[in-house]
Amino acid sequence: MGWCCCAPNLVRIFSRRSHDNEMTEEEIVAIRECWFKAKNHEIGKKILTTLIERRPKFAEYFGIVLSADEGLDFKVIHKSREFQLQAHRIQSFLDTAVGSLGYCPISSVYDMAARIGQIHFYRGVNFEASNWLVFKKVAVDQVTSLRPTSKSGSSADLMTKQASTEIDDLNLYAGENCLARLGWNKLMTVIVREMKRGFLAEAMRNCKEEDTLAL
Repeated sequence: MGWCCCAPNLVRIFSRRSHDNEMTEEEIVAIRECWFKAKNHEIGKKILTTLIERRPKFAEYFGIVLSADEGLDFKVIHKSREFQLQAHRIQSFLDTAVGSLGYCPISSVYDMAARIGQIHFYRGVNFEASNWLVFKKVAVDQVTSLRPTSKSGSSADLMTKQASTEIDDLNLYAGENCLARLGWNKLMTVIVREMKRGFLAEAMRNCKEEDTLAL
């Protein structure tokens, strides 16, 4: 089945923007705190490296040429200009998305992600469904793997606050159901959904143009 046959139905599905994945204020705070530490630890590079480790096909998607002789030699890959550029783009996009949460309408994140989907269409980057899931999981895992450090204070303050903050820290940053991970899962679900929507909308628009020219 070609794009022109299936795209209209798929676009209608993805155009129904659900509010189920909107983040709570507490989740937004946890998202920001995780991101503040992650972005200072080359998170774009870590996300892209892990994607290529999991599925080397991602290197091709991002325009990174792998040597047949060297294989997955990340010492070489990390020096690649294209790798550095794409890692920077991943980090910059997420930084902008996180920075807009709570300050700009969530539609601004939708629009940024959809635009990336449109760019993917013109570059011929058509992720399989499983690749979207890998991208989402890798991003969530890498960002939430770095727990924010507690603010500095006196030894006495730390001793008196330790009992209460340990439980709060575990709820915010530890485990599969922690607040930060739930928030990042919601954010990445929105981003992936809108990237798909942007890709499919552009595919449908081009199909219509082709049909018009053929008349």
